[in-house]
This record gives sequence, structure tokens and C-alpha cells, in this order.
Amino acid sequence: MSKPNLNFPLTLKQCRVIREIMKKGTEKEASSSLNLSQSSVSRSLSQAEQALQVDIFTRGWSGAEPTSAGEVVISSCNSILQAISDTECQLQSNVTALLKLKTYVEWRHLLIVEAVVKVGSASVAAQTLGMTQPAVSKTLKEIENMVQQPLFSRARRGLIPQAAAKQLASLFLRISPVAQSLQHSLQSLPNELTGRLSVGMLSFSCQDIVPIAFASIFKQHSGIRLQAMQGPYHMLANALRQGEIDCFLGLMRKGPIHPELIEVPLLPAQYALIARADHPIHNDAKTLNNLVNERWIVARHGTPIRDYFESLFHSIDNKPPIQALEMLTFASSEELVIHSDAIALLFYDDWNIKQLNPRLKQISIPLPNPECTIGITLHRERQSAIIQTFIEELKLTIKHKSPSTQL
Repeated sequence: MSKPNLNFPLTLKQCRVIREIMKKGTEKEASSSLNLSQSSVSRSLSQAEQALQVDIFTRGWSGAEPTSAGEVVISSCNSILQAISDTECQLQSNVTALLKLKTYVEWRHLLIVEAVVKVGSASVAAQTLGMTQPAVSKTLKEIENMVQQPLFSRARRGLIPQAAAKQLASLFLRISPVAQSLQHSLQSLPNELTGRLSVGMLSFSCQDIVPIAFASIFKQHSGIRLQAMQGPYHMLANALRQGEIDCFLGLMRKGPIHPELIEVPLLPAQYALIARADHPIHNDAKTLNNLVNERWIVARHGTPIRDYFESLFHSIDNKPPIQALEMLTFASSEELVIHSDAIALLFYDDWNIKQLNPRLKQISIPLPNPECTIGITLHRERQSAIIQTFIEELKLTIKHKSPSTQL
């Protein structure tokens, strides 16, 4: 045999690929960093996942994101590669040439060095490993080139290990148990929900229920990776279609813009005009016509709340104000109202309007058809147990917050 029978689930190249994908976020960036072709990186990752029988990464909002099993794999890879890097730093102090240990070393190099250190003979090590002596000698030459210093000196009684060989043998004995225990670590993962839950939140959404639902899931299912991000509708819809997120929350529209998406209603809400509590508008304004010349804080174009804002002024035969400040978050809009003379068009469920910040006050002008609905948008064909768990937690959160408002 020309190669030893190694009982390691991952090659060191695969460890390097996995770590670099984690660091860079994409296979393309990892391939550039490692100076490998993208096909080589993709193949290494695929072979690693097949060997371990787990998915290491899933496609996410910002690129490749580790699964729960992937977190275990990445932790092992980091431990192994850090130990190799530390050893290279120690060996580098002996020579001026740049070493290449952490870039090219593989298990067979370390295994053979450790075997020769143990038995003091290349021929005996070859027999022990089921290899030919020329194959052992060639491998020793390869790793000597990586560390730019001799590993053994010859004596009548065999090969005498030098300091570099002893360090490499010690390295092998430290990292091989980490690699060999990886599959057991994966099999020992708790038998519970695992994976990723990535939730998008539309601007101006009632986002207070998401952290509460997340906290409950976090307590019950330690194997779920939780993510939340905010963005406009089209961005989140495309991310959902591409599998980068699992769902998103916000004001429902008149049907999703993509046929593969569906909406599930969660919570009734209503549009409301909000101003600073001591704003003179509360005494001066009686109808919408009195608000035409005010400064406004609104959601961006293309959102249901912006459409409603413009419809208000069309209903009184007025053009919507041109000078309107667009804000992306609910909290920042309320804060801006508090510190300015602007009026905001926002939406609240019954509980939140009753808990309105005391520095804010709803303008008592009746609005036409102010009812709206907060819902969750899902992919028609990708609805997992994790997503269903999240929806149930959202419903429980709404029920506990305001028992009478759940749909």
C-alpha cells in the first residue's frame, strides 16, 4: 500500500475549506483566500458533508451560514487548525524562510512523522502503517520542505528525531483525538429541533412580538440558530424565495407579489396619526384638511402604510405632501416625533396603542378604513417544523399580550 489507512472523518484540506467558508461567507471568497478553484472548494465541502452525513452550511441572508451540526464541525476544525498554526509559529523561530505547514500539511504527513519518531526507523514505520518505505521517505521529504528544517538525523541505530519532528509528533497526538471524536460529537447532539430560523421583519412592523417568541424558542430548543433582520418587502420576498430567510413579518398586502409565497394573518392593527403629546395640532386640527401643510414622517414608497398615507390626501382632493421624512424603523419614527413638530402615520395593535409612550399622543381625527393586518409571509413549499414552532410561539405571544386581538 502507498497510503496509510487513516481513520479521520475530515481531511485537513477540508478543515481549511470549512473554516474559510465560515470566515468569508461564500465559497467564491473562500476559494480566493485559499488560492484554490471554486470547484475544488465546493467539492471539498460536499465530500466533507457526505463523510459526516450532515449539512455543514445553509444558504443565508449574508452567505453561507452554519447549521447546528455545522457549528460542531467548525469548532473542531478551528481547534485543529489553531494547533497547527501555533506549531508553525514555534517552528518558524528556527528558520528565516516562510513555512507552509498550515497551508499544505495533511494527516498522512503528521501520522508518518509520529510513527517514525516512535519506532526510530522509516522501514519499521512503513511496515506498521502498511506502506512502502519509499512512500514514507517521500512523505517525510514533503513535510521537511514545509517546515524548512531537518526532522531526523541518521545514526547507526536508526533515525534520531530532531526538535521539529518531536513538535510535529506532539501536534499529531493533540489534534488526532479531536478529529476522531467528531462523528461521536455529532451523534450526541440533542434529539430536538435543530437548524436555522431566519426571520425577516418589514420596516414599521410591530416587531415587539418577535424577540419574545425568539426567547421562548431559545429556552426550549438549544439546537436552533435564531436570526432576525430588517429590510424592505421586495428584498425580503426575494430572500425568502431563494431560501436565505425562512419567513418575514409585517403588514399584509393584497396578496404576495410572488405566487410561491403565502401570507398567514396574525394580528389586527389600525393606522393612527401620532404627534408629540404637547403638539398644538391636538387642539387646532379637526379634519384631515388641517394637516395638509404639516411636516410628515412616513414609511417608504411601495409599502402599504405609504399607500394609505397617499390615499388619505386623495380622499380630500389634495396631493400628498412632497416634503415627507421617510424612516425605516418604528422606534426611530416615534423618537423623531417626540423631538420634532412632525406628524407620523404609524400603525398599532390595540395593546400597543394603549401602551403608547406618554410623550406621544394620537391625533383624534377619524381615519377612513384604518384597519390593517399584521401577518407572516411563508414560502408555499418550504414550511418546516421550526417555522411552525415559530408561528405557534408568535400566536402565544399575541395571546398573552392581548387575548382578544389574535386572529
